[in-house]
Amino acid sequence: MCQHLPACPAGHAPDCLAARVVAGHLGQGWSLLCNGVVVFEDRDALLADGRAGRASRVASAPAAGGAVKAGMTRMVAGG
Repeated sequence: MCQHLPACPAGHAPDCLAARVVAGHLGQGWSLLCNGVVVFEDRDALLADGRAGRASRVASAPAAGGAVKAGMTRMVAGG
């Protein structure tokens, strides 16, 4: 799915939440990442393979080159 260079982490990778936001719906409380993961504002995530998980258990650091659009925040552990 991701066409960024360097590529963002895959939707099943431990750091999958470090991928770039491609659709942010902050008013609705969720954002879609380029690897197919949906991140919710309550720090839950719907992974690309259909599993649900807690964002703090999935990601620990942003990927190199991962840009956050104005007004958006990246969901990472401890944040």
